[in-house]
Amino acid sequence: MNRNVRAILFALITYPLVSFAQTEKEIDKNLENISGQYAECAAYYELVYHAMNASNEKETAGAYKQLEDNAMFYSLLLANEGRSKDLAVKVTNSRIDMYMKKMKLEADNRNENISILINKYHFGCEEAMKNPPKEVLNVLKTKVNEIENQAK
Repeated sequence: MNRNVRAILFALITYPLVSFAQTEKEIDKNLENISGQYAECAAYYELVYHAMNASNEKETAGAYKQLEDNAMFYSLLLANEGRSKDLAVKVTNSRIDMYMKKMKLEADNRNENISILINKYHFGCEEAMKNPPKEVLNVLKTKVNEIENQAK
């Protein structure tokens, strides 16, 4: 499925759980950097997903697909801080596209060279996914509180 369509569907399905606050806030440069890091991880996980899928490693591919979705979620969540929902989706998709192009060049656009990407991105992305920075947890907590307050 096209990444843009996936990101929009992802936002529409996931974000009722984590509401997009449409307040006018300044864009936090630290959150922007972290959002970019998660977009880079989403691109990495997508490329590894496709490489694993192509080599019939379906179970491993599925795990990378879940990681890709989670990294995209974090990137989108943080990109939404200070932006409209639509602009956050565009920014996140642009970042992922940019990182994918870079990574494809690094691997000479060959699945057989996926180890180059794994060596370069795996451990940093693994750490970001297992131990999200406190800023991510704070944004998540704020969104959950907003939802709880709206439900009352």
